[in-house]
Amino acid sequence: MNPVWQLIIALFSVAAAMSAMGADVTTSPSSAEAVIAGADARRDGAMRAQLAAPYPSNGCWHYEDFALAAYWLNEHTADADKAILAEREKEFPASLKDGDFHWHAYILERIYFLFSRASQHFPGRMNVEAEAALLDMLWQWAGPRCRLEMTLPERDGWQWGSENHHAQAWAGFWGAAQIFAQHAGYKNRRYADGTTPAQMAAAFTDYFKRFARERAAKGLLVECNSGYNKYTLGGWYNLADFADDPVLRRRFVMLLDLFWADWAIEQINGVRGGSRHRCYPGTDSTAGSSMDGLAWFHFGLGREKSQHPSHMCGATTFWRPSPVVAELALDVAGRGVYEYTSRRPGLAQQQKDGAPPPNYVCDPAHPFFVPQGIYSLRPEGGGLLRYSYCTPDFIMGTSMVEARPKEDWTAISSQNRWEGVIFAGHPTARIFVQPLTPKRGSVYNANWSVQKRGVLIVQRLKTSNAQGQRVWFDASLRREEHDGWVFAEAPQAFAAVRVVNGPSIWEPDTVEQHRNKKGATDTGEWLKCKDEFSPVIIEVTRKADCKDFTAFQAAILDTPLKWENRRLDYTSRLNKTMLTFFADYSRPPLVDGAPANYAPPKVYDSPFIQSDFGSGVVTIRKDGRKLVLDFNAESGGF
Repeated sequence: MNPVWQLIIALFSVAAAMSAMGADVTTSPSSAEAVIAGADARRDGAMRAQLAAPYPSNGCWHYEDFALAAYWLNEHTADADKAILAEREKEFPASLKDGDFHWHAYILERIYFLFSRASQHFPGRMNVEAEAALLDMLWQWAGPRCRLEMTLPERDGWQWGSENHHAQAWAGFWGAAQIFAQHAGYKNRRYADGTTPAQMAAAFTDYFKRFARERAAKGLLVECNSGYNKYTLGGWYNLADFADDPVLRRRFVMLLDLFWADWAIEQINGVRGGSRHRCYPGTDSTAGSSMDGLAWFHFGLGREKSQHPSHMCGATTFWRPSPVVAELALDVAGRGVYEYTSRRPGLAQQQKDGAPPPNYVCDPAHPFFVPQGIYSLRPEGGGLLRYSYCTPDFIMGTSMVEARPKEDWTAISSQNRWEGVIFAGHPTARIFVQPLTPKRGSVYNANWSVQKRGVLIVQRLKTSNAQGQRVWFDASLRREEHDGWVFAEAPQAFAAVRVVNGPSIWEPDTVEQHRNKKGATDTGEWLKCKDEFSPVIIEVTRKADCKDFTAFQAAILDTPLKWENRRLDYTSRLNKTMLTFFADYSRPPLVDGAPANYAPPKVYDSPFIQSDFGSGVVTIRKDGRKLVLDFNAESGGF
């Protein structure tokens, strides 16, 4: 691409997004603007790597990644055409049969939107034969499967398969319908339910307008801070880049800014802290960080030059983060010390007694019929409050939930929740609580907890399918043990862990506890609770707030702790808070004498992100920068 054209696109994307959202932003150059401007070079470096050695080495993604890179760089485009044709002949039939083509549809649609003859960006880089093959794959997938009833407003809370599966499939249906509605060879066809492409395109556009507002107003993603988020966002980039409807396009530009602001204020050098949902045992928990590959394209943070297929939409998007979002990501020290509470969706919409589980379609032979039903979210939310305590030296967080049976939750919320602390100064330095993994499947609704500032209390729930209770200590942490406490020193913080009831023992990590049961174990050890239902206390303090490791230990050992009749009272002098925890589940925990509130009026509450639950208006600010995201506006602004 011509360098001048690259610069024009980058500047237009930033200016348009800021203008559309009424941002009150200064225009002087800064590190934020410089990082935003560097996205083109980061993208092109990844495209070069894909062209030289596409990742993965085979399958649909192999062909898609190579074709995207070759067309983007406008090099070896004839080979890119051959790659699309090869995917159609060699891989597509099995993908369609296996029911996993939704992993690929939105990526192929990006290729079409960018490089087909109808493209508004780089028209004609894909030849006619490859274009025909791509369209044929999309029609064979969407034509028999996509139905108008999938867009009904009363089904907006339904999630097919999982949150990220649903997001990929529905974004794929949206993109395919937009393409078919404008294509002479397809616009007069009919879907299996008799709907025309134009009708389907309009219905999915309306669906995603509602979706963007609903998620912004009620807590973003169910699979919060999960490695699966990269798949969910792939379709969001397509909507922000290619939607013809200006309101839809604007809402997804804003939704991306909100998502990345939410990410930015909980991360240190690209490693995100705070609680996680659907975070699998093994490397995902002990060393991983959600969105680190995508974050590098936007902010220069995290894992460099990722070639993962789920990152390719983000790598090639015209969307750029607003400067205030970039500054939040880059200026960890300037963010200071703060609390961040946020409500997240997750509770299931309960069916009436005897009612069958909801389904998108009634035909058991239809690919989108799920015998056990779909995940149906409770629209009013409640029951789950994410709490994060953020400092330049550590970030601690948990999902505070009521002591409910696991059946109250959608599995995409309660599966493999992670709560603990990450430390600055080392990419894997962390302490977290995690039960044993079952021989089959995952852990659901494992714990409940309470947190205030740098003090966290966690306990196993008896209604869970979990077994045992353990605390992970990364090997980078220096450890000492005194009087029932385990003390740890991180580069910039001190931590203390106490198993309240009964003894504990140290266990090494094992391959059997890794999801894929392959690879080497991670570097660290588990503190195993002999009483699996004992509360566990984790307290963390910045080194700047404590004289030294010895003084920290003395302060912890002098902290009042009372454990009587399954009631725990813990008064932290370092963090200036008193927590009361009822280990018999009889009452919600108390924070400084007041019951934990799982449904406060604010959906996002921090110095940097503010919004009332359900309002659809979010304010993001830092220093003199301010960005107001209004998801109620019916004008496009572009």
